[in-house]
Amino acid sequence: MTQDQFISQLVANNKGEQDAMAGYYLLLSEARRNGLPKELIEDIEEIISDEMNHSKKLTRWATELSGIKPSTSSHG
Repeated sequence: MTQDQFISQLVANNKGEQDAMAGYYLLLSEARRNGLPKELIEDIEEIISDEMNHSKKLTRWATELSGIKPSTSSHG
């Protein structure tokens, strides 16, 4: 695997983290809306926090290895 392929895999895995977070946010919203147990809601919140941490680390490494910084500008 070349370094470019490695970076591409890091980016793909990071997208997976982002997709997982979107799913967990949906679960969290539904759990709250349906009055599910507080412990379940707290566990989902913890999972989201873990996924955010993973995404931050993957972004840092992809940025460091590629030298390409993610866009931080907002449009609108």
